[in-house]
Amino acid sequence: MATTIAAVRCRGTTFTRMSFDLGESYRDARVRIGQLVDDDLATVAVPATPGWDVHDVVAHLSGIVEDALTGNMDGVTTDPWTAAQVERGRSKSVRDLLEQWDAGAPLVEGFLSSPEGADSFRAVLDVHCHEADLRHALGLPGELPDPFLAWAHTVLIEGFDEAVADAGLPSVTVDASPFEVFRGRLGRRTPAEVEAYRWSADPAPYLDTWFVFGSATEPLGEHEG
Repeated sequence: MATTIAAVRCRGTTFTRMSFDLGESYRDARVRIGQLVDDDLATVAVPATPGWDVHDVVAHLSGIVEDALTGNMDGVTTDPWTAAQVERGRSKSVRDLLEQWDAGAPLVEGFLSSPEGADSFRAVLDVHCHEADLRHALGLPGELPDPFLAWAHTVLIEGFDEAVADAGLPSVTVDASPFEVFRGRLGRRTPAEVEAYRWSADPAPYLDTWFVFGSATEPLGEHEG
């Protein structure tokens, strides 16, 4: 099981991060994505990742596992690193990419489930973020499992609180659903949308610390299921 001890309440149920298995959560998201997309949907644009279509998102997800298994982690999470994953997958079908992902992922998932995998929790955030991106692109509601959202909410709010403290700002509370916190912090919301959350203080000074990878430039019009 992974990782630190913390409790969070989500929709009436209390979960702890100690009981949240990172590898299992990653695997479940991978399986759901595999059931969601196919070659007929390859060229559907994904608005949450401008310039990418369904094929590109799957190439990225499969490429992350390929890079992890080959030790190609120089520039991890940078634009050139992800662009190379998409380019490597260009000649493969969505089905081929899903099969490649399925073949390599169990090793990564086993690592994520181990104590040593706790520091790689961002991979679990990433795969669920792209699952939500794909659901939105395909006209499906924003639905993710409650246990994941409870865990992600705790992780992302803790990270925000640390960023606020590091910036020398007073502590602040944000009242938004776990799904909104997840999508907002990972850049799927505009600054105006985040400002519309219920804040305990003027949100303007906190926006620079809220977004992990930058903000959306246009509203997605995404609706939580």
